[in-house]
Amino acid sequence: MRQQVGGAGLLAPTQAALPPFRLCRPKTLDEARRLLLDNPDATLAAGCTDLVAAVREGCSPSTLISLRGIDELRTAEQRAGELHLGGLLTHHDGSRHPAVNRVLPMLGAAWSSIATVRIRFRATVGGNIMARRHRYEMAVILGALETQLLFSGPAGEWRCRVDEFVDGPTAGPALLHHLVVDTESLHTFHYDRSLRPLTTVALAVRRTGGGLRLTAVAGSEYRRPALLRAEIAGDRMTAADRADLAHDMAAQLPERAGDYAGSIEYRRRVVEVLLRRQLTPGPESIS
Repeated sequence: MRQQVGGAGLLAPTQAALPPFRLCRPKTLDEARRLLLDNPDATLAAGCTDLVAAVREGCSPSTLISLRGIDELRTAEQRAGELHLGGLLTHHDGSRHPAVNRVLPMLGAAWSSIATVRIRFRATVGGNIMARRHRYEMAVILGALETQLLFSGPAGEWRCRVDEFVDGPTAGPALLHHLVVDTESLHTFHYDRSLRPLTTVALAVRRTGGGLRLTAVAGSEYRRPALLRAEIAGDRMTAADRADLAHDMAAQLPERAGDYAGSIEYRRRVVEVLLRRQLTPGPESIS
């Protein structure tokens, strides 16, 4: 924001009002890594849909590293029981990618349901996560899938889960180059955005050595996503189990999830209803 002449108040700047900056256009991931190492304060740009919003909020980069020329980050492939997604996949391309829909069609369906057409053709999965905006939905979808995020930065290489990134401190510039989903243990996945912007819920059910592990993420337009977990022994899930699991997982929703659009009690009830909807109908036995 900047002050208007004459003290008339704050005025949101646009990209047209940016001062001159240095533009770098790497063609490979290694080149981008070197540029980020040499320019630790650089701003990274992918689809730029969120960057435009950030500029209107006061972002004024001195060095801009455009990632659009790195084709190796637009891939999706299945390797050794894991789905590897490039950080530059747009919502449109990622949701329609043959590898995604062959291995994890539920992810393709969820991914295809978000954003407007204009945004879908520009916004990237990496940028959606990195923006850390509560209303963006990929942190909900990929968080429930326990997706691993692979980063490069001035400090080197590291990885973490989506929920660890969302709940963690804001770090310096980092390049989210790949996202990895374990598909081998996954039994089923659902995403419900029917009550958006109030609440969205993603749920993944995985087989474990002795039973089932349920991981859900509840999001909204107004609060950061919340991770909800449960486990059951054995390979059977009865109707009573589903009702109890939905209730117990919804009860984990933290107090911070309540806001002016809905009290925490109301939100927990809504999340419980959505979880029960996702769990029913379902198989009595998981083989």
